Amino acid sequence: MDKNNLSIQAIEKKDAQELTALMIRSFDDDSQRHLAQEHGGPPGYDTGDFIRKNAYNSYARAFKACLGDTIVGCIIVFPRRGGHNVLGCMFTDPAMQRLGIGKALFDHVEKNFPARSWSLETPAFARSNHVFYEQHLGFSKIGETDPAQDPMIQFLYRKEYAPA
Repeated sequence: MDKNNLSIQAIEKKDAQELTALMIRSFDDDSQRHLAQEHGGPPGYDTGDFIRKNAYNSYARAFKACLGDTIVGCIIVFPRRGGHNVLGCMFTDPAMQRLGIGKALFDHVEKNFPARSWSLETPAFARSNHVFYEQHLGFSKIGETDPAQDPMIQFLYRKEYAPA
């Protein structure tokens, strides 16, 4: 991949169908690799409801990574008052993973939405996500969700910035 051809752009309403198809490929790939299940993702990931609810949320800022006219990644963030931002969702095309697209997406939001900290949740089973967030983006695992509340355990991550 030629990173010079990668562009980060705001998501538009017309992108919903292509983003949903990309999300299906990405989340199903994770389910197949880590859970030996054909399909799986958050509610609405495979119907477009997730994208419509989150990417077009008035509190969210959502961006797509494009190679030419093809969307190869997405990030949805929720900037918060007080500078404690939330990374709501990020995914890339499975065929394009480990090429710097996810890092480019996070670098874009990190630059454009300065924060004192970032937080996120990711499935406990998604080991490649853990490596990515810890080793490439500088997040630290700070906890886990309660399995009594939801059997699909999520790891909780945070990235803190030193005061200026």
